[in-house]
Amino acid sequence: MSDSQPPDPLARLGERLDRARSRQGSRPAGAPEQAGAQAAMGQGLRIGVELVVAVVVATGLGWGIDHWLGTRPWATIVFFFLGVGAGMVNVYRAVTGVRMAVGYRPAGRGESDRRPAKDERDNGEQRGDRA
Repeated sequence: MSDSQPPDPLARLGERLDRARSRQGSRPAGAPEQAGAQAAMGQGLRIGVELVVAVVVATGLGWGIDHWLGTRPWATIVFFFLGVGAGMVNVYRAVTGVRMAVGYRPAGRGESDRRPAKDERDNGEQRGDRA
């Protein structure tokens, strides 16, 4: 029998990781543009899916309500347009980067951005400056 032992699998894995990291450090020049294009494609896919899902779910709810109440086709039509509206709001929020419910302010705003209270507005109007 020979005294040689089989190679250590963890040592081989470490060598492979080192080689992969060295290759990753020397990326081709077009890699950042490709990453940006992939991010844009991902956002476009997300926007499309959100719009379609909102319309389909709302129309399905309208159809279900029509089927349950026997009011065909009124609930389907109303919910279709509600779904289109909800889909457009989702698209707007995705494009502008808003990550909260519609009507709420972002959490990072300072005191200078807040709306003054009613008594502060009244005092400002008496001094001549508007809020």
